[in-house]
Amino acid sequence: MGYFQPGATVLRREVLHGAPWVVTPSRVVVDEPDLLVVFLVPGTRFGYPPHPWPHEKQLAGNATWRGHGKLQMHRPDDAYSVDLYWEGPSRRFHGWYLNLQDPYRRTPLGFDTLDHELDYWAPADGPWVERDREDFERQVVEGKYSAELAERVRRQGKEIEAMLTAGTTWWDPAWASWEPDPDWPVPTLPDGWEDYPQP
Repeated sequence: MGYFQPGATVLRREVLHGAPWVVTPSRVVVDEPDLLVVFLVPGTRFGYPPHPWPHEKQLAGNATWRGHGKLQMHRPDDAYSVDLYWEGPSRRFHGWYLNLQDPYRRTPLGFDTLDHELDYWAPADGPWVERDREDFERQVVEGKYSAELAERVRRQGKEIEAMLTAGTTWWDPAWASWEPDPDWPVPTLPDGWEDYPQP
C-alpha cells in the first residue's frame, strides 16, 4: 500500500470490537516509512457509525473539532501517537499529548487505530502528568478493553513514563512551531463512508 501525498485527506478510523467506532477526516502533513503526521483541521466533522458502544463525544453532542486543531505524529508499531496542541489568539504552543492507542494500520483511505483512554500530558511549561487512569480502569471493568489489551496499555504507560522522566523523547521539538497551510479547506467525509469495508 502506497504513501499519501502532503495535503491529502485520509480517514482516521477508530475500530472497537471489530467495527468502526468514530471516523475523522484528517490532512496528511508527512507520510514516510518512519513517520506519519496528520492534522485535524478546526471545524472537521466527526463520523459516528452505528455501534453498540456509543462514543462519548457523540453522547456529549460533540460533532466537530474546535480550537486550533491538533497535529498527530505516529511511528510504525508505536502504541501511541504524539499530539501537539496550541492555544489562545496568538496560537501559542501548549504542549505534547501522548495518546495511547493501537499501532496504526494502513487502509486504502487512511489508517485504523483505537484510542486506549490512558494518556500523558507534557505541557510546554511544566512537568508531565498522567491523564484518565480512572476512566481507563473503569472501561476495562465495563468490557471496552480486554484484560490482555489492558495489560499491554499499562506496560506502554510505564515505558512512556520512563521516557518522559529521562527526557529521551524521540520527536523534533521544532514541530512546536509548525503551522498549517492556510489554503487547506476543512476535509469532509466522502460519500459512502458509512459503507467503507469493515476492518
